Amino acid sequence: MTAGPTRSPRAFLFSISDSTRPAPPLTPDSRVLPPHPADLITGSFNYDNKYTLDAKNAPVDGLKLTCGATQKQNEPDPTGTLKSAYELAKGLVVEAEATLPGGKLSASVAHSDLVDGLKVTVSGDPKEPKGAKLALQMVKDAVGVKCDVKDLASGKPSLAANVCVASGDVAVGASADVDCQTAAVSKYAVAAQLALDDTTVALVLADELQTAKASVAAVLDADTKCAAEVSVKMKSKAVAASLALRKKFSDACSGKVSVSSPLPVNGGVFNPVLSLYTTGDVAAKTTASLSVQVETSKKYKYGVQFATKL
Repeated sequence: MTAGPTRSPRAFLFSISDSTRPAPPLTPDSRVLPPHPADLITGSFNYDNKYTLDAKNAPVDGLKLTCGATQKQNEPDPTGTLKSAYELAKGLVVEAEATLPGGKLSASVAHSDLVDGLKVTVSGDPKEPKGAKLALQMVKDAVGVKCDVKDLASGKPSLAANVCVASGDVAVGASADVDCQTAAVSKYAVAAQLALDDTTVALVLADELQTAKASVAAVLDADTKCAAEVSVKMKSKAVAASLALRKKFSDACSGKVSVSSPLPVNGGVFNPVLSLYTTGDVAAKTTASLSVQVETSKKYKYGVQFATKL
């Protein structure tokens, strides 16, 4: 097959960072690309109970207000957030967020028009300036780079970096954390992805190259997508697998099912976990999402989210 034109690295996603680290600046574009396996297998599931309300241009043009309430799993009390975002000028956006209870504050300033393809964001808690964070994201032609520097003024800053290079239907990427004092490198990972027609194949070496993941995702028809993944722990030789299927029922409703389990090899025990997700419109300008996870031990958890956009 003849390679097509190089796609922007913004079109590719590598699941090479855990949930505590910033994601790469590479987001799947479902309008032009087949689905990414990680998005189908683990994406969308949310086991918190949450309501959010988004309002644009109220009471001032260019101002976006977001308020929400969240009840997290195993947390006794809910938390509330109020967030505002305002575009002062082209490409210049300021944000502020308050969290209750506790009154935690955070603010950020982002500029995406200084240099073509570069976005610069400075954020932090005004009460704790030592924890300020600088985020740089650059997408230019076939290269995407994201670099987050945390605790800028603490004397012990740390850096999390991601880079991706795309050529035609192929993309390769890497991520790592760097201690800016000692130059020690940790949490490094590498990944490669091939996107052809309606199929995406990906290989990831994560956890400092101690976990290998091979996955594939495919479009079955206009409304149905599926994915499969096999992961291997290098030291223990433990093997796990996941299968997922996503279905669009209508313009207002879709659903997903995912099954994950260790495999009965190298001492592993088959113990599947079933995850279900559905989302749809329930009222004017309001959508609802439901996630349910059930284990063979009959343990379960669920989360319901409502979102209203005005």
